[in-house]
Amino acid sequence: MTPFRRVLLALALLAPVPALAQTAPVGMAPNVVVTADRYPTDPEKVTASVTVVTNEEMQRRQLRTAGEVLKTVPGISVQQSGGPGTQTSVFIRGSNSNHVLVLIDGITVNDPSTPNGAPDFAHFLTENLDRIEIVRGPMSTMYGSQAIGGVINMITKAGKGPMNGAAFTELGTRLWSNSGAYVRGSEGRFNYNLTFGGMFTPNDTPVPARFTPNGGFVDSDPYRNITVAARLGFEINENTNLNWYGRYIDTKLNYDQVGAEDPNANGYTQQFYTRGEIEGSYFNGRWKPTVGVNYSTITRHDLDYASPQNPFPFTVDSMFNGRRLQADWKNLVTIIDQVDFIGGIDFDQQWAYGNTTGSLPNTPAALSWGAMAQTGFYGQLRANPFEGFNVNVGGRVDVNDTFGTVGTWRAGASYLWAPTDTRVKASYGTAFKAPSLFELYGPSAFCGGNRNIQPEYSRGYEVGVEQGMFDHKVTAGITYFFNTFTGLIQCPFPFRTLQNVNNVQSEGFETFLQIAPVKWFNLNFEYTNVIARNVDANVPLVRRPQDTFNIRGEVLPWDNVRLGFGVLQVSSRYDINATTGVIMQPSPYTLLRFTAAYDVIPAVQLFARAENVLNRVYEEPEGFQAPYFQAFFGVKARF
Repeated sequence: MTPFRRVLLALALLAPVPALAQTAPVGMAPNVVVTADRYPTDPEKVTASVTVVTNEEMQRRQLRTAGEVLKTVPGISVQQSGGPGTQTSVFIRGSNSNHVLVLIDGITVNDPSTPNGAPDFAHFLTENLDRIEIVRGPMSTMYGSQAIGGVINMITKAGKGPMNGAAFTELGTRLWSNSGAYVRGSEGRFNYNLTFGGMFTPNDTPVPARFTPNGGFVDSDPYRNITVAARLGFEINENTNLNWYGRYIDTKLNYDQVGAEDPNANGYTQQFYTRGEIEGSYFNGRWKPTVGVNYSTITRHDLDYASPQNPFPFTVDSMFNGRRLQADWKNLVTIIDQVDFIGGIDFDQQWAYGNTTGSLPNTPAALSWGAMAQTGFYGQLRANPFEGFNVNVGGRVDVNDTFGTVGTWRAGASYLWAPTDTRVKASYGTAFKAPSLFELYGPSAFCGGNRNIQPEYSRGYEVGVEQGMFDHKVTAGITYFFNTFTGLIQCPFPFRTLQNVNNVQSEGFETFLQIAPVKWFNLNFEYTNVIARNVDANVPLVRRPQDTFNIRGEVLPWDNVRLGFGVLQVSSRYDINATTGVIMQPSPYTLLRFTAAYDVIPAVQLFARAENVLNRVYEEPEGFQAPYFQAFFGVKARF
C-alpha cells in the first residue's frame, strides 16, 4: 500500500476528522503553548503541530529523563546507544538529529563542539521541569538555524505561593537509583525554585551478546548524573519582572566501542546553562517586550587507555569545549484585539575547542578551534479576523559572519468549527541549518572541514484535522506532512572533505485517538508513519522507524491509587549493519511497561514501575544492546 493510500485509509477511518495531537490526556490539555510563537499562546490559536507534556503527566508516568518523555511523542524517533547516559539522538519527522533545535528556558543546548552540532539527550532529568514542548516542522522563521525538523523546549517550573517542596528516591532491581528534591514558592515580590536530581546505574554492557564468545570478557558500564537547577524571579514593579535561570549537569559514564568491550573507556561531561531576562507589559498589556542574555558551556572529556580488550584505542585523551553567548530582544505588540505582531532580534556567538591525543607514540595532539556569529531579524503577524479562524505569516533574515545571509518564511492557518468541534490546520515553511564549526574548520585528512560549504535548507508543509466527540470524551486526529531537505552535508568519495551533496525527502502522517469516558479511566493511542529517503541514491534513511505504535492508559480504581500501562511498538525500520556496514532491517520490537502509585497519606506516596516487562532483547541503533527488564520501587514525600 502506498503512503498516499495509507493516508486516505486513515482519513476514512477517522472521518470526518483527523488531527494535530496533544499528548496530554483528555481534560489535561495545557492552558498555553509557548514555543510555537515564542510567547504564551492559546493552543486553539497555534497553527503548528505541537505536543506538550506537562510536569503532572511526567510524574504520573514516572518519566525520569527527557529521552523517556520523547519516546512516545508522535513524529519522533529516539535512538539511545545502550543504557542511561549513553549517546541519545532524536529525529523529528525523518530529519537528521542535528536538525532539531533544543532549548532549556530559551537557552540553546546544542553543543557547538560536536562534529555536526547535534544535541545529546542522555543527561537531561525531568525533576523540576514544568513542561516539555515539541514543535514539529520547519521553524527557522522564529528560531533561525537548526530548527529544520522542529524545536524541543524544556521549561522550568516557576515558584508560586507558600514555600513547598518534595523529595523522592527509588531503587531498581539492578541497583539503578534515582533521587530528586525541590523547594519552591514565593515571598512578596520574590519567587524561587531550587532543584536537585541524581541518577546512578551500574548499567549492563551495551555490547550485544552476539559479539561476545562463550566465556568472553563482559564488563559493566556505570553511569552517574548529578543535576542542580534554579529559577529565580523578582517583580520590579507591577509591569516589569526579572528572571534568572541556572542549570549545572555533571556526569560520568563508562562506555564500550561498537561490538567490543572496552573496560578503560570513560566519558565525563560538565554542562552549565544560565539566562537572565527582563519581561515587561506596558500600555495595558499591548506591548510585551523581553530582553534576555544567555551563556552556556559544555565540556566533554574522554579517556581510553590500552587494555587487553582494546590494546590500541583510537584516541587516549580527548577534550572538547563548546560555548555560546546569546542575546535576544523580542516583542509582542497587540495592534488591535484581532491582530498582533511578534518580532525581534537575536544574536548567537559560538566557540568550539578540541584537543585529541592518539594512542600511537610520539604523535602530536590534534588541536582545533573555531568561532562563528549570527544575528537574526524576524517578525510574524497573527490575526483572528473572525471567531474560530487564525492565521499567521512570518519572515526572517539571518546574517552570518561566515557564509552570509539567509532568508526564511512561514505561513499557517487554523479554523475551529464550534458546532461540530472540528479544527483544521495547515502550514508551509522554509528553514535552514548553518554548518557546524567542525564542518567548517575540523582539521582532518579524513572527512575534514570545508570553509566553502553552505547551509542545509529545507521546506515543508502539513495539513491536519482534529475532531472532538461526546463532549471531548473522545478526540481523534491526523496530520499529513511532507518535507524536502537539500544540500545536506556529507563526506563523499574520496572521503577527504565535507561537501553539500545529499537531497532527502520525508513524508508521513501522525494520528491519535484519546478516550476518557469517565474520570477514573483514560486511553491514548498514537500511530506515526514516516518514509524518509535519500532521493539521490534512492535508499532509505537509517534509524527512522517507518511505523511506530504507542498505546497508554490509566485507571484510578480508588481516589488514592493510580495504575498505568504503556505499549510501544517499533516496526519497519532500517539501520547499518554493525559488522558488514550494509543497510539492513532490524527486527521489530514491542516494549511493555506498568506503573502504580499509592497515596498513603496526602503528603506521602509509594510508587513502583516495571520497564520492558517482556524482557525483549533489542537494539535501538544497531550494535548497541538496550536495557533488559527492570523494576523500580520508591517513595515520595511532600511538604
